[in-house]
Amino acid sequence: MIRRSLRQSLVPLFVLACLLLGGSPQGVWRNLALQLAAIAMIAWALLSSRRTVPTPGGRFLLLLSGLWFLLVLLQLVPLPPGLWSALPGRAPVAEAFTLRGQPLPWLPLSLAPAATASILPIMAVPLAILAAMLWLGAYRSRWCVFALMVGTFGSVVLGALQLTSGGPYLYPIYNTGAATGLFANANHQGSLLLVTMPFLAAIIGGEQKKRGRIGTEALSRLLISVGGLAVVLLGLALNGSTAALLLAVPVGLACFAVAVPGVWRKRRLVGAVAGLLLLAGAAGLGIFGKAGSESTSVTTRADIYQKTAAAIGDSFPAGTGLGSFESYYRMYEDPAAVDRYFVNHAHSDPLEWVLETGLPGTLLLVAFLLWWFRRSWKIWRAEQKDLMALAGTIGSAALLAHSLVDYPLRDAALQALFALCLAFMCDPRSHAQAKSEPRRGRSARHLSLEDDVAVSG
Repeated sequence: MIRRSLRQSLVPLFVLACLLLGGSPQGVWRNLALQLAAIAMIAWALLSSRRTVPTPGGRFLLLLSGLWFLLVLLQLVPLPPGLWSALPGRAPVAEAFTLRGQPLPWLPLSLAPAATASILPIMAVPLAILAAMLWLGAYRSRWCVFALMVGTFGSVVLGALQLTSGGPYLYPIYNTGAATGLFANANHQGSLLLVTMPFLAAIIGGEQKKRGRIGTEALSRLLISVGGLAVVLLGLALNGSTAALLLAVPVGLACFAVAVPGVWRKRRLVGAVAGLLLLAGAAGLGIFGKAGSESTSVTTRADIYQKTAAAIGDSFPAGTGLGSFESYYRMYEDPAAVDRYFVNHAHSDPLEWVLETGLPGTLLLVAFLLWWFRRSWKIWRAEQKDLMALAGTIGSAALLAHSLVDYPLRDAALQALFALCLAFMCDPRSHAQAKSEPRRGRSARHLSLEDDVAVSG
């Protein structure tokens, strides 16, 4: 019993560690500790003889993860001079060698191979969450929500201190005068709050659906969840992120559908309206949102998008290599307008992904989005309402919408939460209990659903 409890605490504790330590890539040693722990979790999942059987959706998600890893490796394979120099976007590199009087060497597909190689350990954090949940079943749903609540509440309290007393801030470079909490970027703190909302709503909805008298333990969970939502709303008000405030409306609407059982009669309408509002908010921020200020060379996201689109046109379908955006983007800036402020990301993860990965990465992105929409559609239409899976669709939708106009998934903390949402969408446990059987020489690892939120509609 103790051994099983320790096993089930693995993912919740790792999620909490990611929230406390992974709020920015600036924390090099903190991120390294998370990456080493993630690699150990992946090794355990691969070597363990006690594993669950992932659902078809889970297997496809793991396949996409493997292809993502393979894509990074392929971008590091050295190519002969005649091949890489003929690829789109490589002319400036070849010209530089010619001007120096040097022969063209063998070079990889990536124009920034060191930055590309650094992506490999970063990938370990989300992959570890997926492996531990889909293969090991090393979690309890409510423990995961509790870990999320602890991290979120701590971040809100820290953000309040930052506003009232000017600190402490956890990273050298941060949004001055903003409630960034455990993050360096106020927008990313807003993303954390948005992801927390649907999971609290799932706990509330689960207790609401129970028939008969609510016991003391259930009532305590209900009150804590309601109080948690109040803290999250306070955090949004303190945070002041335009992106978070815009996305809070559709996210709140979807959370209402999860928390209040009677809304299920109109679930399709609620889901459609929430989805449209989510896209409208993201589009509005992308068009009108500022990425700098009037006194800098960068003013709006639209300016960055135009230059990024031009770079994509010049380098597609080969791409420039993961991690190469900052250096490659400089070729498209006006030297007369450049100042001490610089663009480190496209402020749109899909655009940056297409630029850096070219056609192969674009196909992977399309495959993932098709999987996500298909899973979300099934989850919202299902007769048996799995509220944790519903929360996963809302939380991942919030992060995807925010990624259209920013780069929240560059932080280990939000990478972990995104993977957590996707794993809940795969519904690994109900499938394992219903369809898997012990293999010879192995003991089945089917964990109890007694503490999970899976409610009939």
